[in-house]
Amino acid sequence: MRATPAVCLMMLILRVSAVALHAPIEPPWPRGNLERVAIEKQLENLPGQQLVIVRQGPINIDKEWVYNDPDIPGSKVIWARDMGENENAELLAYFRDRKPWLLVVSDSPADNKPVVLTPYSWR
Repeated sequence: MRATPAVCLMMLILRVSAVALHAPIEPPWPRGNLERVAIEKQLENLPGQQLVIVRQGPINIDKEWVYNDPDIPGSKVIWARDMGENENAELLAYFRDRKPWLLVVSDSPADNKPVVLTPYSWR
């Protein structure tokens, strides 16, 4: 217990020194998926309601693509995972009043277009 104030003082000195020297002492905070934010903003500016079907490889928790507002039917943009042709057809039939989009996400660093958004053709 006697050492607690000394440890706190040492931590404070370490933090202040790190800031003064511009030395990172912890990894940067993940910013989330900024590409998704930009695409959603673009789709929200279009007339009507939108449905985005996302086709991607393994899921990266720092760059999640598919999540929705709590009021899914009332949302301007709905995000869904690609489930294959038959299941996608059911989803598209249910949300037939929405403009469908296909978002293909490539996690390959060699790919110069890692995210491609195109109208979804299904009929």
